[in-house]
This record gives sequence, structure tokens and C-alpha cells, in this order.
Amino acid sequence: MKNTPLLTPREKEILELSLGGAGCKQIAFQLGISTNTVKKHRSRILEKSGVSNMVRLAGTAVEKK
Repeated sequence: MKNTPLLTPREKEILELSLGGAGCKQIAFQLGISTNTVKKHRSRILEKSGVSNMVRLAGTAVEKK
């Protein structure tokens, strides 16, 4: 997503992986962090984006493309 200036570099990385279909465990393993950390980042991404879940966020991303 291009218009995500409020996201940190790590949040952007997790967002891209999430939108690519990766789950929390996959992301955690790939980035060498805990699943709880991934969940916290996802929660912040949703809060900053103003949507309630990752599915809605993915839908918003598709609409903007």
C-alpha cells in the first residue's frame, strides 16, 4: 500500500506479508519475532487504518489500487 505514512517500517512489512496471505505464525517465523509481537503490530495497523479487521483492510487496499 502506498498511502500508509503513519505506519512504521515494521508495520508496513507486516502489512505487506499479511496482505500476501501470511498468517501470524508465518510472519513471526520469517521476521524472527514472536506471534504476540505480530499481533500487536497488526492491531496498531488496524487502529491507524480505521478498520476493524485485516479482511476489511485488504478490501480497502484493493479498492485503492
